Amino acid sequence: MLKPISFVLLLTILTVSFRAQITVDGSDMPIVGHQYISESVIDLFTIDVISTGSGYNWDFSWVFGMPGDTLNPVSVSSTPLAYQFFFNNPLLYPDHSADYAIASEDIGSSGVVSLSDRFEYFRDDASGHKITGSGANLNGIPTSIQYDQIDVIYDFPMNFGNTHSSEGSYLIDIPTVGAYGQEFFRNKEVDGWGTVTTPYGSFDCLRVKTELTITDTLYLDTIGLGSSIPTATNFIYDWIAKDEGIPVFTATTNSLGIVTSASYLNEHLTTIDPGVDHSVKLFPNPTSEALFIESDQSGSFSIYALSGRLVSSGVFGAFSKVDLSLLEGGVYLMVMTAENGGVLTKKIEILH
Repeated sequence: MLKPISFVLLLTILTVSFRAQITVDGSDMPIVGHQYISESVIDLFTIDVISTGSGYNWDFSWVFGMPGDTLNPVSVSSTPLAYQFFFNNPLLYPDHSADYAIASEDIGSSGVVSLSDRFEYFRDDASGHKITGSGANLNGIPTSIQYDQIDVIYDFPMNFGNTHSSEGSYLIDIPTVGAYGQEFFRNKEVDGWGTVTTPYGSFDCLRVKTELTITDTLYLDTIGLGSSIPTATNFIYDWIAKDEGIPVFTATTNSLGIVTSASYLNEHLTTIDPGVDHSVKLFPNPTSEALFIESDQSGSFSIYALSGRLVSSGVFGAFSKVDLSLLEGGVYLMVMTAENGGVLTKKIEILH
């Protein structure tokens, strides 16, 4: 005779079935036409990155944040033509063909090697979320930088218990200087699944722990010598949900386990219909003093440095003038928000 299933056991079975782990793939990564706004966490010392496991509930709803980075994926074809050589050429360079680009911070602005106005190029395919290379002004010269080993940030399909190791690298010749490069060593483990709660909301998620070591390499022609300098190893903890583009919560610790930075997704915006793009004109671009906006809509705008820092904001109408004379020369992103809620991102360049 079969014994009846107890109510408690039945409830447990139903709870587990409703909280089955998710699978993350390329469709959950950043998308062109979307904007991802993060808040930087202030109270770092109270963040617990150790606790994890199956069906775990991480509660970060109590953290305090301040304005952080804004991520604006753009089409490869919208980046400088000189940067696109390897990344918009699927016939000659299929392994490096990219889906989108993201503006990145400058490197070594005060050293022997300077990489400014940088864009990193990404591809999301069945096997992973990857950086295929970057474009930058290398000591003032527009340069396309192909990765010799493609850097795999996440491996797909992503499921609880997965472990992977990968290496990425590039080495570029620098006229009159020598060569400069970086190597990336990643050990990755999907060490938890469950629900994470942030000030932005609650999400079913996977938790990914990445051990990351970066080695800088510099060779100087003048002395005929080079050196490789490993940076300190950091551990990155990402809580990744479906359809959100970037981790809904992320924290980084040093080798001692001390949390050095953390942030959470605070707003995920979708741009307006691409057809609206043709009704907005920015000129002259590049410019040195002022930028004029012609549009059949009105709204507000924000201008961000490539680091994600807000440098200017205002409103626009049918015909508007924006004073840029106080900003440093370089590439910026202008995010325009129409009164109907649509968002459009434009790249602008200031020359001084």
